[in-house]
Amino acid sequence: MTSLQRYVLIFSRVLVVVIYLLNGLGIVNQAGAAKELLEHGAPANLVPILMLGARTLEVVAGFALALGIYPRLAALALLVFLIPTTFVAHAFWQATGTPAYIPQLINFLKNTSMAGGLLFIAATPSQPTLFPRTSRSTGRE
Repeated sequence: MTSLQRYVLIFSRVLVVVIYLLNGLGIVNQAGAAKELLEHGAPANLVPILMLGARTLEVVAGFALALGIYPRLAALALLVFLIPTTFVAHAFWQATGTPAYIPQLINFLKNTSMAGGLLFIAATPSQPTLFPRTSRSTGRE
């Protein structure tokens, strides 16, 4: 792998995780997501726990993916989170004929694009790390 390829792969992973980190760190308001959970029948006392779990996953897997710490596993974890979230939060087919239809369709398609990026990362066997590991000398030559 050339140096350019290495840095492009790292940069592309960082671009993929920006939205997860912003959500997980609370920079993007999650009040709408909590409201949608309630509207879909989640018990009110369970919503804060689900939100904390989602935010924790986004931050841990997001940093792991950006830094190259088990990047394929981190990509799969985010993908497993993203798929049900997309179908619950962006059910555009339920908004047909309403003003919410186009925004929900766009968000659904955005999430499918994100899923494609995560699948690509998960399927790429040699993912570089942001900070290259140094080999330790065992004293034997």
